[in-house]
Amino acid sequence: MQVAVILRNETAGEGLAALQIKIKAEAGAVVKLSMVQVLDNGFTCLSDIGTICADGASFELTKLELGSGKLYAGAAADLIGKGSNFTARIGYLGQGEQRLDMNYVARHRGKKTTCEMDSTGVLAGKAFKLFRGSIDLLPGGSGAKGQEQENVLLLGDGVVNQTIPLILCGEEDVEGNHGATIGRLDEKMLFYLASRGIPEEAARSLLARARIEAVVDLLPEALAEEAHKFMEAHTDEL
Repeated sequence: MQVAVILRNETAGEGLAALQIKIKAEAGAVVKLSMVQVLDNGFTCLSDIGTICADGASFELTKLELGSGKLYAGAAADLIGKGSNFTARIGYLGQGEQRLDMNYVARHRGKKTTCEMDSTGVLAGKAFKLFRGSIDLLPGGSGAKGQEQENVLLLGDGVVNQTIPLILCGEEDVEGNHGATIGRLDEKMLFYLASRGIPEEAARSLLARARIEAVVDLLPEALAEEAHKFMEAHTDEL
């Protein structure tokens, strides 16, 4: 099953948008969920995803967070079946005074389960971002493997970035890895683009969008169009 979700407001304004999705993936099922959030800055967004995966089941999540002044989002995957899998590809853009709070958890309960959580984001202005990624290797989940990686591009001195990876281990025959790459724009790259006639502001926007495009390329066409429309209207602020 493939599911596509666009979270947006049809008319300008402010308010609360709350969405909860629960998925029960039976043995051998493959569920692919793609989501794009492009709410106005006046909105607070609550987004919660939960899944239980049986033997050989797989849940693949691709999620792009672009709008909303305050975002509280996350997903929890219970990998209870042997050989079940959870894959998450998360992209986010924080600008102005946006606040992004994200929490993703994979609980390895079954044998030989796997998870991979990758997040890519750009922070500019006075944006605040907290990303928690937890891999919980529980007793009984022998042979489990978990991988987590985050890449963050910081634009400006006013941003606040908090990256909190966590690996919990209650079983001996398991493998867990995490890493993070956090940095600013390469001055050599900016100089190179300037030498080709691209102004610094345009270069910053171009490089920032390139980070987000890595996630956009994984989305269905309709969602990718929505993401491009939003970025065309907002990335000039970077």
